[in-house]
Amino acid sequence: MAHHEMTRGDWARFASVIILFIGCLYLVWPFWPLKDVVNLGLDLQGGVRLVLEGEGVAEMDAASQTETIDRIITILANRIDQYGLANAELRRFGGDRILVSIPGATDPQEARRLIGQTAMLEFRQVVRSGASPLDDLAPESMDEELLRDLNGIPYILKSDVLLTGAALADAKVQVSQAITTAGRLMVQLSFNQEGAEQFAKVLRDLGTGERLAIILDSTVYSAPVIEESIVQAARTEGWRGVKDSTTISGKFTQEEAKRLAVVLRAGALPVAIQVDEETTVGPTLGNDSISRGMMTIVIGFGLILIYMLFYYRALGVVADVALLLNLLILFGALVLFRAVLTLPGIAGIILTIGTSVDANVIIFERIKEERRAGKSPLAAVRSGYDRSMSALIDSNVANMAIAVILLAVGTGPVRGFAVTLAIGIVASLYCALIAGRLLIEKAGFWKFIPATAEGGNA
Repeated sequence: MAHHEMTRGDWARFASVIILFIGCLYLVWPFWPLKDVVNLGLDLQGGVRLVLEGEGVAEMDAASQTETIDRIITILANRIDQYGLANAELRRFGGDRILVSIPGATDPQEARRLIGQTAMLEFRQVVRSGASPLDDLAPESMDEELLRDLNGIPYILKSDVLLTGAALADAKVQVSQAITTAGRLMVQLSFNQEGAEQFAKVLRDLGTGERLAIILDSTVYSAPVIEESIVQAARTEGWRGVKDSTTISGKFTQEEAKRLAVVLRAGALPVAIQVDEETTVGPTLGNDSISRGMMTIVIGFGLILIYMLFYYRALGVVADVALLLNLLILFGALVLFRAVLTLPGIAGIILTIGTSVDANVIIFERIKEERRAGKSPLAAVRSGYDRSMSALIDSNVANMAIAVILLAVGTGPVRGFAVTLAIGIVASLYCALIAGRLLIEKAGFWKFIPATAEGGNA
C-alpha cells in the first residue's frame, strides 16, 4: 500500500476533523458581535453584582450555615433562571454571605426586588377588616394578629396558618376574564395533591361566607369570600375540585405579576436576606474591554501565524491551519457548553494560542532531528510525533491539573480563565496530534521537509 493512501483510521480522523469544523462553524455563526456568539460575563457586558447576607446566618453553627446558604443559593438560582436573567453566578462569599453576579441586568432595583423577596406565602382566616388605611383595628385576643394589605387597609387575622407556600405546585400569570376585573393581571395558583387535600379540608371546615386571606411576606394580597360553589367542589370532588381554584389578584404591572409568580414557584427563602453591597458595571466599560481583548487576540494571533509561516515554511502552513481550527473549536465549545466568557477568559484564549503553537514547535523540532538522522521524510514525521508524545502529555497534563484546581476553588473571573484554559488545552492537543498530523501525512506536506534543517528552512 502506498504511503499516501488513506486507511480506515485515517478516514475516521478525517471525519472527526470535518464534523468538528462544520459543527463549530455552525455554533459560532455569525462570528460578530461577540455578545451574539457567546455568553459574556459581567465584566464584558455590564450588569449588577450584589453581596447578600441572610438574617441570623452569622450566629448559626457551621453545619446550619452551610445548609442555609446552599438552600438560599438554590432558590435564588431558580428564581433568576425563571425570570430570564441568564448566566447569573451565585456562590458563597465568606462564611455567611452570598455573591450574586448578573450579567446584562439593566434594572438593579428589579434584581434587588426579585432576590430580596422572602416569598412566605400563608393562608389565614379573616376575623374582620377595615375599609380604609385610617381604620383603627386591634387584635382582641392572643390568637389574633394585625396585618395590612398593599393599600394599608388593616386586617385582623387568626394567628393559625391554615396553608403555606409548600403546598404549591405552580404559579403563573393570567389575565382576569371576569366582567368587573376584565384585563387585570393575576397570579393563578396550582396546588400539589397534598396541598390541594389540605386546602379542600380548610374550605370544608370554614364553610361558605368566611373570608380567607392570602398573605405574602406579612402583606395581605387578597382576602376573598369563600363561595358556595368552591365549598361544594371541595365536598364532592375533593382535592381535584380545588387544585387550580385560587388566584392572587391586585393592581399588578406585568413585571410585578411575573416576579410574584417566579418567587412563588421557586419557593420561600429559609431566612430574610438583605443587600449589603451593590455594584453596577456599565456596558460602556464592558464594550471597551471586549474591543481591547479582541484586538489583543487578533494581533497576537496574526503575529504567530506570520512567524510560523516564515520560520517553518510548509510545516508552518500546517501549524497555522491547526491554530485556526483550535480557535474555532475553543469558541464552539464555549457556545456548546453555555460557558460565560470573561475578561480573564480572553486572557486564557491568548494563552491557549501560545500553548497550541508550543505543541507544534515541539513536534516540528523532533521531525527535524529525525530528518537530520537520515530518515525519510515520512518516517521522520511518524518518528517525530511518537517521540514528542511524552513531552506534550506531561506539559499539558500539568496545565490541565492547574485549570481543574482553578475551577474547583476559584472565584468568577478566575473560573472564566480556567474554563478557556481547559478547553484550549484539549483543543490544542487534538489539533496538533490529530488534525496537524493528518494534514502532514495525507496532504503531502511531508514532501517539503528537506534532508537537512539548517537555520529555519525546515
